[in-house]
Amino acid sequence: MKLLRFVCLFCAAFLGSTAMAQSQRELQQLMRNRGEYYFTLSVDDPAQIQELSRICSVDGTDGRNVVAYANQQEYDKLIALGFQPELQTPPSLREEAKMWEGGDRATYEWNSYLTYGDYVSMMEGFPSSVTNGATCTFLDLGTLSTTNHRRILGVRLNNGQPNGKPKFLYTSTMHGDEVTGMILMLRLINEFCTSNDTRIQNTLNNVDLFIFPCTNPDGTYKGGNNTVTGAQRYNGNNVDLNRHFPDFDDGAHPDGASYYQDECQWMMDLAQQYLFTMGANYHGGAEIVNYPWDTYQPLHPDDAWWQYVSREYAQLCQAVNSSYMKTANSSGDTPSGITNGYAWYTITGSRQDYMNYYGQCREVTVECSNTKTPSASQLPNFWNYSHNAMLTYIEECLNGIHGFVFDAETGQPLQGVTVTVLNHDDFGSEVSTHTLGDFHRPIKGGSYSLKFSKEGYCPHYLDVTVADGQRVNLNNIQLMPGNSCIVPAFIASSTDVAVGANISFTDVSNGTIASWNWTFEGGTPSTSTAQNPSNIRYDNEGIYNVTLTVTDTQGNSETLIKNNYINVHTMESYNMSTSTVTTCNAFFYDSGGPNSNYGNSLDYTMTFNPGSLGAKIKVVFSAFNLQNTSWGSITDYLRIYDGSSTSAPEIGQYYGTNSPGTVIATNNDGALTFVFHSNRNTNASGWVATVFCEDTKFEQTENLVLGWNWWVPTLEMDLEDLQEALGNTAVLINSQDEGFARYDGENWSGTLTVIEPGNMYRIKSTAPVNLTVSGAIPTNVTLTLMPGYNWFGFMGTQPTQLSNLNLTPTDGDTIEAKNGEEAVYTVTDGVGSWSGTLTKLYPGHGYVYHSNATESNTLNY
Repeated sequence: MKLLRFVCLFCAAFLGSTAMAQSQRELQQLMRNRGEYYFTLSVDDPAQIQELSRICSVDGTDGRNVVAYANQQEYDKLIALGFQPELQTPPSLREEAKMWEGGDRATYEWNSYLTYGDYVSMMEGFPSSVTNGATCTFLDLGTLSTTNHRRILGVRLNNGQPNGKPKFLYTSTMHGDEVTGMILMLRLINEFCTSNDTRIQNTLNNVDLFIFPCTNPDGTYKGGNNTVTGAQRYNGNNVDLNRHFPDFDDGAHPDGASYYQDECQWMMDLAQQYLFTMGANYHGGAEIVNYPWDTYQPLHPDDAWWQYVSREYAQLCQAVNSSYMKTANSSGDTPSGITNGYAWYTITGSRQDYMNYYGQCREVTVECSNTKTPSASQLPNFWNYSHNAMLTYIEECLNGIHGFVFDAETGQPLQGVTVTVLNHDDFGSEVSTHTLGDFHRPIKGGSYSLKFSKEGYCPHYLDVTVADGQRVNLNNIQLMPGNSCIVPAFIASSTDVAVGANISFTDVSNGTIASWNWTFEGGTPSTSTAQNPSNIRYDNEGIYNVTLTVTDTQGNSETLIKNNYINVHTMESYNMSTSTVTTCNAFFYDSGGPNSNYGNSLDYTMTFNPGSLGAKIKVVFSAFNLQNTSWGSITDYLRIYDGSSTSAPEIGQYYGTNSPGTVIATNNDGALTFVFHSNRNTNASGWVATVFCEDTKFEQTENLVLGWNWWVPTLEMDLEDLQEALGNTAVLINSQDEGFARYDGENWSGTLTVIEPGNMYRIKSTAPVNLTVSGAIPTNVTLTLMPGYNWFGFMGTQPTQLSNLNLTPTDGDTIEAKNGEEAVYTVTDGVGSWSGTLTKLYPGHGYVYHSNATESNTLNY
């Protein structure tokens, strides 16, 4: 996808430049006057594209060549860093745009662009043009503070009763030179105001629709109010609005701004006011549907749904024109017309990510035309290609799970109830109820468990199954006020038992339960109305479920299902004496404890040893009954030793009143020994032990480039492991303490003998290589940063903002990355902060830290 789109962009840029026959000097003067630069450039290392995207607005790339935009400050920075941009004629200056001459809107044939004055007149006139009984409300978010005082305008369309319905948002042209979507939006508004088509009427009756055709009028009318020729990407203050929104991964101001542009702030205010169910933002420069995330590699919780609706949109367009929306996907394989944003190319501060994470709005980005400012005669074609898909995408907000939530005592609708899809929702994908208590949750077909929660109310749980293209209505969800809620809790945790063993359950609901009914799948008995049922017997291996239905004193019922609750195995029985277990991932039990050897002051010992497996073991030891005895102060106790005998270090002791229901112990490197000390003349209780073994070897892979690399080991390993992984591709390894290892083609030599996690090493490679090493993950790493220059590696598990670094910096401290990015720590009026091109640290990356402190500092992981 990146390659195909880039070829289109690069050819368009190049042909546009040569067609205008403008020299670099002429383009330089043109763009300096405009305040916006449009260019191509090449990079030696694909990693530099990430650096570029933090400096300017990357618009397309094939991994080596880039098409991009920059304002004056960004362009000057590129030059200062040594980049050599090749200026190209801006897309909006390659052809004189055909403008509508104005007049009666009924004569407009949608095959020309509108002047700003005609655009405003058309938007203001839509409410009075309604002929089909719809309600059209004119919306004016505000007048921009720039010199031309242009306005952000929209309309709201429905049947006059907007509440209780999903709210949908269509917007376009936040990049001012991407104008195809603007005409599509205007034509769509006109259709909703004038068409009596049943499909249009049904949408108006069931959806509250918002449409904003041009959200960057200063960029669109950069060449003056009477033309879109000369339109620019950035807004009137030369800011890329689609890099300017808060970013959940890169902070409130990922572009380094100190405040939000009006165009962005007003859209954020609108999103928070209405909490749109779905939306789409139209761009140009490609023909593809781009779904979340743009800034984050892990997939959106609703990724399957995103692919479903995005592919539906593209296929409906392709049904009209088989060549439209045929851009390859992010993997470059099939012409699907859809892509994950991050897989395409990474950006920060996008409107799409903001709406999805902060606004509960499932918003997608539709790139609707390869040419940003196409010939006006082509505009009707784009409408024909997109019309059905645009309507269908709106209708998708009517599918999924919908309902209403009320106060169980007053019957009043509840606003602000959080609706969570359990074991599914994350990263802002939950939704909230609106003014009538209504909620709307588009979702891929499947079976789900929902939780309804609001402060001051007891949570409500409900299972639901929905199919693709189907709507499920839950119209009478009731939440009970109060803090004493029916939330049944099982005392016994999800556990493993032996075939034929008995297990007991206990409900703890503090007297609020009037009746209860337990159902044990596969157990004997299969049901029980006892509050604390016991002696439930399982005679076959397998995984079983337990269901508890409870009713409180007011007649309200709740059902809690524990899936995979009982894991029944054939276990090996041990009479606890001096025994050693060398089998991992096994289950052991003794139904009576040390009953054959009970007596006074006797020790019963069991050692768990993984033997030659060399693995880390974890033992879950349960069902001990440790008691104080009537024989004075002597008590039973359980002691745990980190080793194969009682001479090993003791890591736990339990006795008397601190007797645990379950003991979990993990060894560091070898065996675990349990000693049960009995003082009783009667049988001790039984026990169950579950032994898990874990392989402690993990892999770390880094791509080394030709030349010098900054490398950080995140695993414990020795030099032999590193040498084996590098082979003959590395010729020299340096550490900060001047240690080195040199390869002469056959052998390694030098003073470097130890590889320490968290330290940064410089490796010179004679060829690109994938360096893969294995080892254990270190549990604690402490790096000492001395005054002056330090090589260090970031050992965090995810990219981390500098402000969140576990470090106390000093005024004037700097951090530098290999790509030249740098951060400086400045203290002003007692308050310190980081600034510069380096904004976060990445796991496994090396950095140089210059400390101005007079004493050493530590960085702990």
